[in-house]
Amino acid sequence: MAIRRKTLIRRSGVEWTDYNANIYHGCAHNCKYCYARLMTKRFEPEPFDWRDVKTVENAVELARRDIRALRPGRIMFCSMTDPYQPIEAETRLARKVLEVLLDSPFHVLILTKSPLVTRDYDLIHDYRNVEIGFTITSLDDIPFWEPYAPGNMKRIGALRKAHSMGIETFVSIEPWIPEITHPQSIIEKLKDSVDSFIIGSMQYCDVPGSFYVRSLPALISWLKENKIDYYLKKELRSCLPPEEKPMAKN
Repeated sequence: MAIRRKTLIRRSGVEWTDYNANIYHGCAHNCKYCYARLMTKRFEPEPFDWRDVKTVENAVELARRDIRALRPGRIMFCSMTDPYQPIEAETRLARKVLEVLLDSPFHVLILTKSPLVTRDYDLIHDYRNVEIGFTITSLDDIPFWEPYAPGNMKRIGALRKAHSMGIETFVSIEPWIPEITHPQSIIEKLKDSVDSFIIGSMQYCDVPGSFYVRSLPALISWLKENKIDYYLKKELRSCLPPEEKPMAKN
């Protein structure tokens, strides 16, 4: 099923980008912690199955128009859904939209959990205004939390391939799931293949802030000591006392 929208590139509610562009509505990965799924469930006028993915059929047309109308900035591709979920193998919509976005003055941050993105490395490799990011939640696969998403091991393989091709990479360690996600171990394992890390908390899932209050100081100290390029999201910074709060980008 397809839907039409009036705009594709919108002002972002994500603190580390200027805009977002979502080419699908819903996501077949259906991760249990997904803030987009849980938030949409609260605000959609009628209930719908998050795995019933709808294509934004006029996405390419809108992308062409929006890049002419907006001031250049950083675009998160995508913020509410995965651009490389299974339907993309058929539609190739992500590639079609990327062809427009990359040939523009905008900087594109691709965020995915899927090795399907490697299909488009031939395109991405030719541009310098793009980064490829993978959500990595563990050094093991976690099917309970990510029942239909490609496992972390497959994502890590695709991440390393991008790095080997000279493509700029980042890793989103979000959500930080208590007892499952170990940010320091992930960073130690992947730092040679990653240009920067983004670290965020688990939201909409009743994780007490006290968990992050206990865990953050040691992590931040280690990040600084090892000169890791990282971005700590604001909900995590809020868990620290004022004297210990780092800059968002370190």
